[in-house]
Parts: sequence; structure tokens; C-alpha cells
Amino acid sequence: MKTEPNPSNWEVLAGMVERVTYQNAENGFCVIRVKARGHRELVTVVGHAAAISAGEWVTATGTWNSEPWLLWIVAA
Repeated sequence: MKTEPNPSNWEVLAGMVERVTYQNAENGFCVIRVKARGHRELVTVVGHAAAISAGEWVTATGTWNSEPWLLWIVAA
């Protein structure tokens, strides 16, 4: 069973949206690729956002998956 994230393991990620891979207009679920500070490669960010497009600056708070390049958004 997966445990719910708590503030002690949240991390803040900030960067420029390079690509919107997927976005559901009905519920806001999205998968985006972000060029984030402190990361050489693009980071995949998964979560919910009202509207988002390439070129925007984003700041997201979430927990890392088992992969170092995938952040699950807790709050954006």
C-alpha cells in the first residue's frame, strides 16, 4: 500500500516548461517536461494544473518517484 506524501518529504522544483506531453482539459491532469534548476536533464512532472504551456515558468511542490527524473505534484 502506498503511503500519502507528507510535508517532511516534499520538495520544491522550479523551472521552464519545455514541453507539455499530455494535458486533460476536463480535470487538469498533465504531464510536462521541465528544465529545472539544479538538474542537467529535463524533469518529468506529473500532476494537475489549470492551464499550462511551453515557455511558462513553473514552481511545483511534490515527491520524487523511485526515478530521479519524475516528480509527482502535491501542490502547484
